Amino acid sequence: MKQLIALKLGSTMTTIFKQGEGLVLKEPSMIAISGSLKSMEIKAVGKDAKRMQGRIGGSTNVVYPINNGVITDSELATAMLKAFLRKVFPRRFFKPNIKAILCAPLGISLKERKTFEKVCYNAGIADVTIIPAIICSAVGDDIAVNTNTGKLLVNIGGGTTNIAVMAMNNIVSGINISIGGTSIDKAVENLVAEKFNLRLGDGVAQKIKEETLSLLESDTASIEVQGINITTKENESKIITSKDIYPVATYYYGKIAEAISGVINTCPPDIINDIKREGLYLFGSNSEVNGIAKFYKNKLGINVVTYDHNRTDIIGAAKILDNPTQYQDLLKSI
Repeated sequence: MKQLIALKLGSTMTTIFKQGEGLVLKEPSMIAISGSLKSMEIKAVGKDAKRMQGRIGGSTNVVYPINNGVITDSELATAMLKAFLRKVFPRRFFKPNIKAILCAPLGISLKERKTFEKVCYNAGIADVTIIPAIICSAVGDDIAVNTNTGKLLVNIGGGTTNIAVMAMNNIVSGINISIGGTSIDKAVENLVAEKFNLRLGDGVAQKIKEETLSLLESDTASIEVQGINITTKENESKIITSKDIYPVATYYYGKIAEAISGVINTCPPDIINDIKREGLYLFGSNSEVNGIAKFYKNKLGINVVTYDHNRTDIIGAAKILDNPTQYQDLLKSI
């Protein structure tokens, strides 16, 4: 019996949608390993591996096998995906015949594409169709990309930001840049170390970002965090405010704005006029930042339409999975 899934192997999260059951897995793209390369032992994957982060020592390490949207360790990525698939399929499917639609970053190279395919096949997936995640995002929120009206789509994810202009089921212009949630987290961590002389534990910078990151200079959000004083090596707590990390927000989201502008400027005049009328369609877990619509309106001169990031790429892939005939023209153009 063929089992159909939609799959996203993201830099920070792996998500699986199973036909007939819905969203069945959403866990961190992490794997905990111990031992040497010759005698490597898998200790945990996903949320179980995340719980071990920062709490283990010796020969055990927690690893992200996917970075900046691409697989950097195919062996560990395979082991991680195989473990996730075991969670998704009951024991009666000893060797399930799995067909998958995989959401992948825009513009990956042939080598990177083959690595995704190899990992899927080695993990137990028999047939995989790779679709750019930005296209799946548009489908997930019912944005008509099959008309001759140009649509500007931007997905700010965990590892990368995908930018594409689509019309008639085709990408007119697009780019994938290595700016996402993880790079912003690292910048927040570095800023706190420099400004407050405080070394943060694993995941704390992400929490600061989620609670206080804002593109509104007047934002008053704050959070109290604990860390280690870099000089004294003692535990210390500090109040971090939106104003403190405002430079990080404006720098990284400004860089994304520059990339968006570059993509727009490569489009034909008629498409540019469409974009000015339609605005910018914004997706992704790191697009939910206070003031982002106003920020991009000021930077680009176009309106911004934001979406619930839980309803984008993986849901779009699931729609394509459920209705291949409806999206046959889109599939042919990929």
